[in-house]
Amino acid sequence: MLERLQGRVDARAAARFSALLAATHPTLQAGRQALVALPAALLDRAAVARLAAPGVMLLLLDAGSGPDEAALGRLRARGVRIGLPDGPPGLAPAADFVALQGGPGGVDTLMLSAQRWREARPRLPIMASGLSHLGEVEQLLRVGFSLVGGRLDRAAAAALAQPLQPAAHRLAALLNHLALDRDTAAVAEAVRADATLSYRLLRYANSAAIGALRAVETVDDAVQLLGRNELRRWLALMLLNTGQSRQASPALQESALARGRLLELLARQRGEPEAAARARFTLGLFSMLEVMLQVPLAEALAPLRLGEVLEQALLHRSGPWADELKLAEACDLGDEAGFLAAAEQLGGAEQVLPLVEEAWGWAAVASGTVTAGPVKV
Repeated sequence: MLERLQGRVDARAAARFSALLAATHPTLQAGRQALVALPAALLDRAAVARLAAPGVMLLLLDAGSGPDEAALGRLRARGVRIGLPDGPPGLAPAADFVALQGGPGGVDTLMLSAQRWREARPRLPIMASGLSHLGEVEQLLRVGFSLVGGRLDRAAAAALAQPLQPAAHRLAALLNHLALDRDTAAVAEAVRADATLSYRLLRYANSAAIGALRAVETVDDAVQLLGRNELRRWLALMLLNTGQSRQASPALQESALARGRLLELLARQRGEPEAAARARFTLGLFSMLEVMLQVPLAEALAPLRLGEVLEQALLHRSGPWADELKLAEACDLGDEAGFLAAAEQLGGAEQVLPLVEEAWGWAAVASGTVTAGPVKV
């Protein structure tokens, strides 16, 4: 939006940013962070300023041309946080946070900028956006950045490839048991042999997401309660979690769940068989494997018995399911043109956007980002 409006602060710009600020309200109510970058002068318009909800982070561009300190004080009194982009700390007005932007200088430039701000304003929270791979995100989190984000792509993940961990091989073997239609008793026996996996399965079976009417105390009971389809989904999620020691794993897991749910909902909307809808969930979930595990995707998929259509979409972005995966990826990357083009092949943006919202709402609860009642799976 900033690029399209090119710094304008007229009535059209005010209307656009008013709509954007209004859209942050449900985001904040769900317990998430909401950051809006906008020309500071727009806050001189009362209609725009009124829509800044408590907790929203306003990144003021050209802060010197915006409201005076008294007006900013009134916004702060309502719980609005005021931030500034990078610049000389000694010349900057008072702020609640500073937002640095990644670029060609790489992560070292961001860390040097952060050091300047810390020397001038030691307690000021520092955030960064525009990062290109997971290692950079986690490096900045480790040195004290409050919030870090970016467009995490497969190419960057491949450059940091590591061997597939033994835990991932064990989970792949369990998934193959189910793919080969083996007795769930064999799966339960294999889970029992792993204390950590047993604990996680029992914890999940007793969670609000399942809504069991009585306590589930044994692995066999948990396997029976979940059934083959839900057990397969849980094992796929555990496979992603083999990279759980990473600081960014909770956010990546939620993104993977949202992708899977979106593709599942799209398949159901088109009336496809339930088995095909569940396979789409796996497609969305496993599309994040390379980023989450830092393992080449072909290597991560090698131990699994996946169908040809699923492998085509994941490895080559080709085949009958490729458009759906491109849609999910464009949505995550904020690629408006790519999203609209892919949505056109799937019924149009008007049909897809409500499903995107539903998928993220489901993923937030399923991943524990927000609290709600039992989740329908």
